[in-house]
Amino acid sequence: MLALWVFLATLFLLFWRPWNLPLWVISTLGAFFVFALKLVNLDDAYFVLSLVWDSSLTLVGLIILSFSLELLGFFDFIAKKILYFSKIQNSYRINTKKLMIFLLIFIFFLSAFFANDGAILIITPIIIALFSRLQNPKQALILGAFLLSASFLCDAASNALVISNLTNIITANYFKLDFLQFSKIMFLPNLAVLFSTLFMVFVIFKKTLPRELEFEIIREYEFSNKLFVFCLVFLIFFVTSFFLGEFYDLRISVFALSGAFIFWVFTFFIKGKKAFGAIKNAPWGVLIFSFGLYMVVFSLHKMGASGILNSLYYILAQNKFSAIFGTGFVSAFFSSIFNNLPMTLIGDLALKDFPLNMVYAHILGVNIGPKLTPIGSLATLLWLGVLAKKGIDISFWQYCKFGFLITLPVLACALLVLVFTY
Repeated sequence: MLALWVFLATLFLLFWRPWNLPLWVISTLGAFFVFALKLVNLDDAYFVLSLVWDSSLTLVGLIILSFSLELLGFFDFIAKKILYFSKIQNSYRINTKKLMIFLLIFIFFLSAFFANDGAILIITPIIIALFSRLQNPKQALILGAFLLSASFLCDAASNALVISNLTNIITANYFKLDFLQFSKIMFLPNLAVLFSTLFMVFVIFKKTLPRELEFEIIREYEFSNKLFVFCLVFLIFFVTSFFLGEFYDLRISVFALSGAFIFWVFTFFIKGKKAFGAIKNAPWGVLIFSFGLYMVVFSLHKMGASGILNSLYYILAQNKFSAIFGTGFVSAFFSSIFNNLPMTLIGDLALKDFPLNMVYAHILGVNIGPKLTPIGSLATLLWLGVLAKKGIDISFWQYCKFGFLITLPVLACALLVLVFTY
C-alpha cells in the first residue's frame, strides 16, 4: 500500500509542480522514498536502468537534432510554406481547413522522426508565433483549437517508428521487436490515427474555426532551398541508420546521438556559439526523470500491480478482437490516470507471455490514450510548461472535454485497423 501512496504523491507533484520544480527533481524524490521505505533494492535499480537508458539517450539525441534544425530555420521554413500553400489566390486570406490539414500532416511526420516530446516542443512555439499575427475577435479560441489538435497528434501519431516515443523504445527493447517489422505493423494503424484525427478535429471545432483567416504572408526566406534539401537528405540517412543497426544488434541511442552530434557540428559551423543552445536546452533531466519514475512504478510491480493486469489480460486474450481492443483500452485508461510511462512498464511486464498483437495494442493504448487527461504523458506536461511560459491558459476541464471527444474514436479506429492487419 505504501508503494501506491508514493506513486500517487509523485504523480500529483508532477502535475502541480510546486515552486516550478523540474520534473526530474520530483521523480527523484519519489525514487528516494521507495528506496528509503525498502520497497525496491539495488537489483531492481539495475533492471530499471537497463530498460530506460537507451530510450532516454535516444530522446536526448532526437531533441538535440530537432533543436539544431530549428536553429537553422528548417521548421520555420516549412511552417511558412504551409501558410503560403494554404492561402487563397493572391490575397492574405488563408483557408482554415487547408491550414489545419497541412499543419497536422506536418506534425504527423514530425512526431515520427523527432518523437512526440521533440515534436511538441518544436510545433508549439511555431503555432503561437503564427497566431500572434492573426486578426480575429476569436483569436484565443482559434489558437486553442490549433494547439489542442497539435498536442493530441504529437502523442497519438507517435507509433510510426520505434524512435517515435519513449514508450515504443522501452517496449521494443523489452520484447526484442525488430525495427523494420515494428514499422510495417504500425504503419496502417498510425495512418488511421491521422485520418480519424483530421475528421474529429473538424467535427469538434466546426463552430469554432472560421472558413478563412488573415495572416501576414512573409515571402522572403532566410533558409535556402539548397539547405532544406540537404537537411531532408540527412534526415533520410539518419532514419535509415536505425534500420541498418538491426543487422549489427546496436542500440538505437548509438545512432540517435551520433547523428545528432554530426548535425550539431554542421550547425555550429553555420551558427557559431548559438549552436550551444541546442546542447544546453536538450532535456538531459529526462535521464533522471525516467529512472526515478520507473523506480516508483517498479515498486508497484513488486506490490502485485502487474499480476492484477496479467489476470485481466488473460481474460481478454480469449479471442483476437477482445485481446486487441481490450488491451488497447485498458492501457489507454490507466495511462490517462497514472501517466503512460508507468503504464508502459507495468503493461510490458504483465504482457510478457502474451501474443504480440496484444503488445502492439498496448503501444497504441499508451500512445493515444494518455490524451484523455493532461497528466497522461510527459509530452503533455512539457507542452503545458511551454504554454505557461507564454501566458496561455488551457484549463483542466477544457483539455479533458477535448481529450474525451477525440481520444476514444481515434483509438478505436487505430485498434480496428490493427485487428484486420495483424
